Amino acid sequence: MPPVQAKPDVARLQQEALALAVKPTKSFHAFARALSAAHSNDPAFLHEVERIAGIKRRALFYLSNVGGFLEDYSITEEQAERIGWTKIQIIARHIANQPERINQRAMQDKLGIAARTPAHALPAALEAQDAPTQGPLRSVLLRFPADQYADVEAALIACGAERKGRGLIGKEDALVRLAVSHRATTR
Repeated sequence: MPPVQAKPDVARLQQEALALAVKPTKSFHAFARALSAAHSNDPAFLHEVERIAGIKRRALFYLSNVGGFLEDYSITEEQAERIGWTKIQIIARHIANQPERINQRAMQDKLGIAARTPAHALPAALEAQDAPTQGPLRSVLLRFPADQYADVEAALIACGAERKGRGLIGKEDALVRLAVSHRATTR
């Protein structure tokens, strides 16, 4: 009997997700949660939502993950709408890379960081929060023309930074190594 009862529930979840897909920006919280629940019961469901709502499958997959995250950590609609689904998706990805589940207080701290940090800087801010501090940190923002950036990137890679996607990871440590090396040669 349990499979018979599960079918109408899946159908209800799918109908709810499809109804919300018509105007997904009205309340991404409800849409993401319904999409996540329906997708977890029927992985092929995203194809139907993509066809009906005209939303790309990649965005639907991200929203589905966000919906599961909202459910897992009981994030309110007000918080979610204030922060936005892009930042919540960044937090969800960051949390997924943690060795263990975080508590509600730590989650509220991360949501607070997201509320006051632009999306492009949020991954670094979350990493900085998790890193043990060795004293006050300083920030440096550098902007280079494309031709100069290629030289800087090559120097940072030579000092230990690694390419990841379109950026570099470990660039802070590599920059410190580069500066220490430069100071040692100019003395």
